[in-house]
Amino acid sequence: MKKNWIICFVNLLSFNTGFSASFKDNYLVRCNEKLIEVVMEDLFTPPVASRVHVYPNIAAYEVLCIGNAQLKSLSGPIKHLPKLGFTKTEINYSIAAEFAFTTVAKKLVLSEYMITDFEKEEKDLWKNKNIDTILINKSIEYGIQAGKQIIEWVIKDNYIQVKTMERYVLCDNVGAWKPTAPAYTNAIEPHWNLIRPLVTDSSSQIKPVANVPFSEKKNSMYYKNAMDLYTTSKSLDTLKKTIAQFWDCNPNISFSEGHLTYFIHKISPGGHWLKITGQACINLNFNELKTSETYTLVTVGLFESFISCWSEKYRSQAMRPETYINSLIDPQWLPYIQTPPFPEYPSGHSVLSASSATILMEIIPQPYSYTDSSEMYINIPPRTFDSFNAAAQEASVSRFYGGIHYMPSLNNGADQGRKIGNYVLQKIYYRK
Repeated sequence: MKKNWIICFVNLLSFNTGFSASFKDNYLVRCNEKLIEVVMEDLFTPPVASRVHVYPNIAAYEVLCIGNAQLKSLSGPIKHLPKLGFTKTEINYSIAAEFAFTTVAKKLVLSEYMITDFEKEEKDLWKNKNIDTILINKSIEYGIQAGKQIIEWVIKDNYIQVKTMERYVLCDNVGAWKPTAPAYTNAIEPHWNLIRPLVTDSSSQIKPVANVPFSEKKNSMYYKNAMDLYTTSKSLDTLKKTIAQFWDCNPNISFSEGHLTYFIHKISPGGHWLKITGQACINLNFNELKTSETYTLVTVGLFESFISCWSEKYRSQAMRPETYINSLIDPQWLPYIQTPPFPEYPSGHSVLSASSATILMEIIPQPYSYTDSSEMYINIPPRTFDSFNAAAQEASVSRFYGGIHYMPSLNNGADQGRKIGNYVLQKIYYRK
């Protein structure tokens, strides 16, 4: 008899930002927070989410460059980015930058209405500052036209071609990745290495060292790594479970109970680091130039991290611990958190967290400690970190505690991420 499955989606969008009242005064933080919300609503994969986040921030940054000599255009360092065809004029560049951001964002998301509603709210906020309506409208139009120019550049990044390519075909090689429970989802974004990079020359420019050779022999390093993970997973204490949950950041977790299947939409890994970024901009009372610069550098780092990381994932095609352990050690074993649908090596969390932390450690005055309340929307308590590097290290090891990555994937991924972060700083960070 055919089963009747009830499928529902649980989207947790009403969450506590953890920001102070000054959040209302930083329009770029508001823009990025709204975009994080829309990305959750639209359920983009983590690599696609990085694309959604980076281009609107570049658009806002480029508009601010026209009105402020302190910033230098990214056209040049990003070789294929054309300069905006505008000269300095009598407008409000803050308003223009915001609407350049939203114009590009609307092109990249599915729930365009959420951005449109946000624009209406933002226009009212600018009116409440007693800015002349004619100037507001002129500035908005300036931003829209700038955004449209950026969009002409964005649509040439190979995304359309990548998303219309054939689905991933399972490899027959021993040790190759296979779908995992409960949904047995096909691998996501297998062609992401073909997306046009921003500062690197190719997806393979910054690679991790080669993965540990696959082996089923009990005296092999591969088997020992699996046993290390398996043994650790059997005795997780409360702290390790908390860390695994705090950094889970799986955008779409599925649960099945009888004939009911439901999905919980969560913040993406990149979105988590952007919330950390926004929190720092608010805590340190950054002006719009420093805020734009910070978001732009971090999002470029995220974008490059996913391209480089995904390139290696589908080059090495390593199977997940769940598959290996079920086959050779314990057929009943399950990881503490749900295994995401793509190859194991290297750890994406390790790459992008190390990249983000490397950039933030350079931009944010040090020492800097902070409390991360990003996960309060799913009732996970805040965690306090002495530095961004400490947070990145915890994000990385969380994947080991969660049972979805081996230690070499974490360590080598973090090394790759640091190289990416430093390369981004070298290429496009000017105001040191």
